[in-house]
Amino acid sequence: MSIMMILPGSLKKWMGDNFEAECEGATVLECVDFLENKFNGFKKKIVDEKGTPSDEVLLFKNGTNILNLEGLATPIANGDEISIIPFAAGG
Repeated sequence: MSIMMILPGSLKKWMGDNFEAECEGATVLECVDFLENKFNGFKKKIVDEKGTPSDEVLLFKNGTNILNLEGLATPIANGDEISIIPFAAGG
C-alpha cells in the first residue's frame, strides 16, 4: 500500500527531516499511528489528548479537509495523500 503523509518544510523535523513518508493503515488515525512507530512523538503533534485532531494543524486527504469527511476515522487507500498544514492564526 502506498499512502503518503506530506509535511511543509517548517514541520519536516516531525518526520526525521523528511517532507514525506509512506504510511500504512485503513484510516488517517492508523496512518498517524504507523508513523508514530517510526517517528517518536509524531502522534502527539497531530492528535490531542481527547483523541481528536490537534488545534495546531489541519489535515487534508487528497486536498479535502478531514473535518469535512470522517475526521481521523476517514478511510484511506492506496494512492492517497494526507497533507498536514500548520494552523495559522492572525490578529
